[in-house]
Amino acid sequence: MLMLYLYVLQNQWLVIALLSGAALVLIMALTYQALWLPRGVEKRSETIKVRGPASFFRWLASFIPWVIILLIGVCIAFTLCEVTQNHAIPPNW
Repeated sequence: MLMLYLYVLQNQWLVIALLSGAALVLIMALTYQALWLPRGVEKRSETIKVRGPASFFRWLASFIPWVIILLIGVCIAFTLCEVTQNHAIPPNW
């Protein structure tokens, strides 16, 4: 029994690699299985047909929270304002 304990201590990096690899495979398998399960939100979003900007926004709002849509809109507006303010200022090299 003592011999096995010493052998494990000598190659502890190998034991850690095997255990972490097994944990990652388990996590990947559970995640992969959960990715393919249909949820109610996904079934509802598939019924919406995109035919214009209004229906596109309705389709996005069916599965993306409004806070994230608002954050993306604010980032786009900030980027456009920043680019228009700095377009005439050359960089100082």
